[in-house]
Amino acid sequence: MFVGDKAKGYLITMLGVIAISPDGLLTRFISADSMTITFWRGLLFGLTVLMFVVLRYRSRTLAVFARFTLPDAGIVACYCVGNILFIYSITHTTVANTLFMLSTTPIWAALVSLLFLREKMPRRTIVAILAVVVGIVVITQGSEPGSGDWLGILAGLLAAATLATQFSLIRLSSTKDILPSLGLGGVFTALVMAPLVAPAETSNLDLTYLIIMGVLMLPLANALMFVGPKYLPAPEVGLMMLLETILGPIWVWLVLSENPGWYSIIGGAIVLMTLIINTWLALREEYGIRSFEHVSRAGIAPKQFENTS
Repeated sequence: MFVGDKAKGYLITMLGVIAISPDGLLTRFISADSMTITFWRGLLFGLTVLMFVVLRYRSRTLAVFARFTLPDAGIVACYCVGNILFIYSITHTTVANTLFMLSTTPIWAALVSLLFLREKMPRRTIVAILAVVVGIVVITQGSEPGSGDWLGILAGLLAAATLATQFSLIRLSSTKDILPSLGLGGVFTALVMAPLVAPAETSNLDLTYLIIMGVLMLPLANALMFVGPKYLPAPEVGLMMLLETILGPIWVWLVLSENPGWYSIIGGAIVLMTLIINTWLALREEYGIRSFEHVSRAGIAPKQFENTS
């Protein structure tokens, strides 16, 4: 039944969001520098995912990698650059600021689609871009230009742009399974960072947190968030993914009392509300839908919502 599948999709996706939401908190626990964190995070995640790929495809593993195309190589590169920027951001500004910047990914995706895929941009998205810019400007008012905090915000914004580019490349990729690309992306990230770090000097406590992050939390969260959308329309998935932007700062605030400040809270609220409204208007504009319950009654397949950003 569609209702049962929908409930399953909500549960799986929510579990994925909850699983990845402590990412910022775990990063705060690690005393190593951002480059060392990026190295171990990429290596552990990459090897874990590649091990799963080998177990899944067995004798066909080499054939899977042999089918790699230029977009697949781009996915690997984007994963590497995005992770470097994300870790730099989250170690140089508040977790809230980083996640607010990452939440702008749908806006960047619309810009990338316009520039490289020649897809038209709805007027509502243009208005949303302007509103998001206002929110970002408000957030940066709490930081001095040239400060580490300001650079962390900029890195988070660039990470969102990189993630959006990765999503566009996924659409161009000829392979249906992007796990091989993500696994290689993690290992490639470690190779890039290897000359800049001293992995052997990582403390046992830091390594424990990194193992929890790279071997357990990130692979589990990614697996759940890839399965969930099979049962839900993309706009609903997008709205649920915004939960991380709310949950992440809450964990850090509860455990470490990290206060993002009023500028970040107000600016972040502008960004989040803009994205929610833009997604809702996309549903009404393209499908005449007035409620998510209408989505269920209409029986609209999840794949029909791919271009609503």
